[in-house]
Amino acid sequence: MITKDWIKIKNDQERNLMIRRAQTARIIIICSYCIMGLQWFFISVLPIFGVTMRLTPNITDPGRVPMPLQSHYIYDITKRPQHELTFISQAVYIAIGMMAYTGVDNFLSLVVFHICGQLDILENRVQHLDKYKNYPKILKRCIEKHIRLLRAIDIIEDTYNGILLSLFIYFAILFAFYGFRLISLFDEGNYMSITHLIYFISSIINIFTHMCLYCVLGEILVAQCNKVYYAAYSNEWYTIDPKVAEDLLLLMTRGSKQVCLTVGKMSPVTMATFCNLVKTSVGYISVLHTTRR
Repeated sequence: MITKDWIKIKNDQERNLMIRRAQTARIIIICSYCIMGLQWFFISVLPIFGVTMRLTPNITDPGRVPMPLQSHYIYDITKRPQHELTFISQAVYIAIGMMAYTGVDNFLSLVVFHICGQLDILENRVQHLDKYKNYPKILKRCIEKHIRLLRAIDIIEDTYNGILLSLFIYFAILFAFYGFRLISLFDEGNYMSITHLIYFISSIINIFTHMCLYCVLGEILVAQCNKVYYAAYSNEWYTIDPKVAEDLLLLMTRGSKQVCLTVGKMSPVTMATFCNLVKTSVGYISVLHTTRR
């Protein structure tokens, strides 16, 4: 669908709209991989220099250099080259896992911003429908394009609603534990090195940014779908053929229904949902802190 939309003949304004949306998605992708790259550096590279991000009392690995991940080994890793090969394999697996994790988010952002670019073009056409000479044909194409985009959104929703549900639960639990650990550090006055502190803060920013990204994308998608509805509503329909103007009702009727991504078919993915999720996590932090006291 994306390939066909870019190949289709379009004017400079429509092309600029698509490029602007694509550039936004590109910036998000670059930032996501930069954050993941920083995390990978802390986990996989610093242990080579004797600095590990794992808790010191929990390191039981034999050998001079602690492994990035703690595991059970069925062979002796104290010997060469088993130790080096195991370390390299863990670093590679961590990188692949990070790319797969953030790749799912980046693909969603890429598709959503492309659809938003198509909705921008559709909104512009519907809003200035009376300026086209062959407006009946243009309106027909607009309706077909609107239906195609709504079907694409439904496919994305069916694909991601289960993933979003699991990620929202994961974020609520993990964010609560991170917050509890941060409060515990201040209460107990434990010392944390600058390296560990940077890694700890970057981990919080990482999970917070990824979850916020989902909700921002959902919010943008809802707003863009509403713009198409209001463009059809505010169109100067009285200047065109009444029989053709009746076709605008198809856009208005379908556009009046809420189109959004959902969390397991239960709650829309919007910034309001994200704020409620953060409130829930803060509540868990308070419970954990009170229980510990």
